[in-house]
Amino acid sequence: MTLHEMVQTAARLYPERRAVCFDACDHQSPVSYQYKTVMSLAAELTDSLRTHCNLTENLEIGLYCYPGINLPSWILGLLQVPAAYSPIDPDALPSLSISFMKKCGFRYVLVEENKVDVSAKLNFILMGMFKM
Repeated sequence: MTLHEMVQTAARLYPERRAVCFDACDHQSPVSYQYKTVMSLAAELTDSLRTHCNLTENLEIGLYCYPGINLPSWILGLLQVPAAYSPIDPDALPSLSISFMKKCGFRYVLVEENKVDVSAKLNFILMGMFKM
């Protein structure tokens, strides 16, 4: 059984239970999502990718974001496509990120919405950019 299948099973059995909790360490209360929310967000991303991207077998997608409450949904959404993903560190030097993306040969990179301006500086023109 795959990771996303295990989470789907847990979501069917316990939709109202807390699935994820994230503490940003910013002196505010941690936020959490129930399984039904995590799966809804994951399905939304999966549907968008299937609609807007030319998906092929053995697809690898870059994931340019910071950790946060939505990260588990984004990972599940990618796995449901199905696609593999590689995280790209937003704090890395732009030249290092560009080199990494070229070596990986990404056709698509998912970019956290508040990172879109930064990604333009990284020259994502070589690949599709999908805003999360």
